[in-house]
Amino acid sequence: MIPLARKIDRYRRNECRRSNNRLTPGRCKAATKYANQANKFIKQTMNDSKTETDSSHVNLYNTRKMSKTRDIYPINNHDFDYKTAMIKNHNIYKLGFTNQPTVSYLFKYPKKLRKYLNLLVNDPYPNKNTQPGVDDVLDTDRKRMYIKNKYKVMDNKPPYPSFRKDYPECRFKTKGEHSSSYFVRTGVCKTKINNKAECERKKFNWVENKPIFPKIFKTMMKTSKKAKPVTKLKGSCYKPRYMYIDNSSKDVRGRKGLQPSLFADIMDITPDKLFQILAGNSVDGGGIIPCPEDFVNYNSKVKEENNSENTKICLIMILLLSLIIYILVVRR
Repeated sequence: MIPLARKIDRYRRNECRRSNNRLTPGRCKAATKYANQANKFIKQTMNDSKTETDSSHVNLYNTRKMSKTRDIYPINNHDFDYKTAMIKNHNIYKLGFTNQPTVSYLFKYPKKLRKYLNLLVNDPYPNKNTQPGVDDVLDTDRKRMYIKNKYKVMDNKPPYPSFRKDYPECRFKTKGEHSSSYFVRTGVCKTKINNKAECERKKFNWVENKPIFPKIFKTMMKTSKKAKPVTKLKGSCYKPRYMYIDNSSKDVRGRKGLQPSLFADIMDITPDKLFQILAGNSVDGGGIIPCPEDFVNYNSKVKEENNSENTKICLIMILLLSLIIYILVVRR
C-alpha cells in the first residue's frame, strides 16, 4: 500500500499546481478531498490486515509449525486471500478512478471503467502473473509477510520426495491461474514396498504387523511337516493420498471473470456432479485422485472409473424411479 500512498500524494501535488487551477479552480480542492479519502482507505485497510493477522494467522502458523504431517500442499495456495488481493491490486484508487473535475477526464472515465468490468466478466483471477503469498498480502503487514515467506520455504519441499512424480504439475497445476488450487490429504494408499528401510527412505509410513494369538489357537492351526512354509509379512508400507482442489477461474461461454466463475461454481452443485463426488470420482479436474503406484495414466483410469460409476448411478436411479411408479400407480 506504500506505493499507492505515494501515487496519491503525487496526484494531489500535481492537481494543486497553479497552472492546473487557472482554468479549473476547483481541481486542488477536489484532489485534496480525494487524497484524504484515499489515505483513510489505506490506513483502514492496513489496520484491518494487521488485526486479522494477530487474531487468526499467527495461531494457525504456530499450529502448522508443530505439526508432523503435511495435510495441505502448497499452504500459500490454500491460504490465498481473495479479499486482500482485490483490495491491494484492484481497488478504485489503484485502477485510477479520481474526482478530477475536467472534461478530459470525463472522456477517460469509460476506459478506466472497462478495467473494472473486464475483471468482473472477462479476465480470470488468479491470472498467469499471480503469485500466492505475494499478491494476497499487504507490504505493510510485516508479520503476515513473515508467515507467508515461512510457508513458501515449507512449500519448496513436497510432502514426500516422489510427490511430483505421482501428481505432476502438468496435470495438477498450482501456479499462475491455479495459484489458489491445492492438495488436501484424504488418507493413505498401500504400496508394494515390503521393506522397512526402503519405505522410510521414501518418507512413507511403515506399519508393523504384530499379531497376537492365544496358545489354543496356535495349537489348532498347526499344519503338517510337509506343508509349504508361509512367508510372514513384517509390516506394510503406506504413502499419503491426496485430493486436488481446482480453484482456477472456470470458462463460461468464453468468459472467465469473477461473475462467470462464480456461476460455474454454483452449477457444479448439481445432482449429477454430486453423485460423482460421493462416488469418489474427480469432477472438472478436481476431487479424490486414484492411489498412484509408479506411473499412472490418470485419463484412462479415471475414464474407466467414471464409466462404471455412471452405470451404477443409472441403475440406482432406474430402481428408484420404478419404486416411485409402483407406489403412485400400482398400489392405487
